[in-house]
Amino acid sequence: MNPSILKFKTIAVATDLSDTASSALRYAQAMARMYQSALVLVHVIDPLAYAFPDGAPSLLTANLSARAELKKIEDETIALGIPVHSVIESGIVCESILQAVSDHCADLLVLGTRAKTEAGRVALGTVARQLLAKSRCPIMTVSPDAVNSLPWAGCWQHVLAATDFSPASIRALKCAHQIALRQLILLHVSECQKGNECSRCREKLRFLAPFNESHTVPVEHIVVPGKPSEVISEYAQRFGVDLVVLGSPENELTEEDFHKSTVLQVISKVMCPVLCLPFINDPSSAELILEGESVGGVRM
Repeated sequence: MNPSILKFKTIAVATDLSDTASSALRYAQAMARMYQSALVLVHVIDPLAYAFPDGAPSLLTANLSARAELKKIEDETIALGIPVHSVIESGIVCESILQAVSDHCADLLVLGTRAKTEAGRVALGTVARQLLAKSRCPIMTVSPDAVNSLPWAGCWQHVLAATDFSPASIRALKCAHQIALRQLILLHVSECQKGNECSRCREKLRFLAPFNESHTVPVEHIVVPGKPSEVISEYAQRFGVDLVVLGSPENELTEEDFHKSTVLQVISKVMCPVLCLPFINDPSSAELILEGESVGGVRM
């Protein structure tokens, strides 16, 4: 793995201490063991949830209960040989998580999702739509179904990267090219119905992530028309991938954007973890985009 693309010295896990959050915790523990990372457990108590006449005792009870539960998780994590530290914050969930990530210089934020129900998807949209646009470190979302992906946590065999040729998605494509161990699937979902333009986009993909002697993992370059979230989910299942890599949105999404956001829809649909890389002003990515446009013969 190219250390300039991803590093996992410190992994932060945002947890609400529910059963569904345990998949994200186990996945983060598996990655921490592989990369000899430190783990930071972040739990946020929203005081608004206890803003009632008799709310103060309830808030205190919640705090004590969270500390006891985190202590159990810490003991379990230490037994696995992983350095661990837990943080309990009180305040706005998104801002508190980002502050903890910043305070501990985390290289990765692991976020559990409840994508099996409509209520879970709404909860996902409330937190993830803010974190994805504001976090400066990569975010990995882990659904309850991702327990089946545990054997490949951190050693991803089959990786799918979807790109719309935006700067963030180009960075995601470069990252996926570095971490895939057995197969890399590069996917661009075109809104056009013209085979000629799809052919140009495919050439652009081949330029951005070639299969050559320096990178011996087979690369599938796929350009198909359709709705991006549905196509990405379909191909993730078809290839049985261990990880989907996407670029994070550059701007914060509103509640109304949930059903229109490709990233949020993919996170809520796929069974494997999804790694989202934020936009960073990277001159090399800009150069790749411009060169790719000249190769493909079309500006996206």
